Amino acid sequence: MGRETPFYRALRLLSVLPRRYFRLRVEGDGNVPAAGPCLLAANHASYVDPVVLAMASPRPVRFIVDQQQYRRPLVHWIAARTGAIPVGNSSRDVGAVRRALRALRRGDVLGIFPEGGRSGDGTLKPGKPGAALLALRGDVPLVPVGIVGAYRAYPRHRLVPRPAPITVRFGTPLRFPPSWLHHAAKDHLEEATSLVMEAIGALAR
Repeated sequence: MGRETPFYRALRLLSVLPRRYFRLRVEGDGNVPAAGPCLLAANHASYVDPVVLAMASPRPVRFIVDQQQYRRPLVHWIAARTGAIPVGNSSRDVGAVRRALRALRRGDVLGIFPEGGRSGDGTLKPGKPGAALLALRGDVPLVPVGIVGAYRAYPRHRLVPRPAPITVRFGTPLRFPPSWLHHAAKDHLEEATSLVMEAIGALAR
């Protein structure tokens, strides 16, 4: 699923409409590796976040999706055709971690929202360790991403998005020492998660 499938290509063609509607601006997309596995870790304040992140990325993105959202008919229909990986709320969802690591070993780009859900007020929430864990265990670069304007365009409980401008900023890839996974793993995982969220926060301002 790392390649651009016909379905994904069709979505890209259709993306010209939301690009114009949101006056989408993309910065730093050259920071996404041209080949090989990587993670795109972004802030999450709106339902349009995965849409604009996929439009902004120069490579196809497989999203890690909350299992409850994945079960929604429309979300499931699109997610299943774009290679999304459903994950449960439990941090013990070992199966989802294994599927994500297999995708990274195949050279895919995975999109993840470390906050674990949409922010209720548009501000950045504390991050969960999933993104840092995958970056460490997969030994892959993690590209922090800041999405600016999505909350104003489509906040929670709004029925129709407003045509507010949205900017997607890709930051410098983060690489963590492989030893962090094996020595004092918990402390290093917390440190890696803090570094990820700091980078996202700086880009999302």
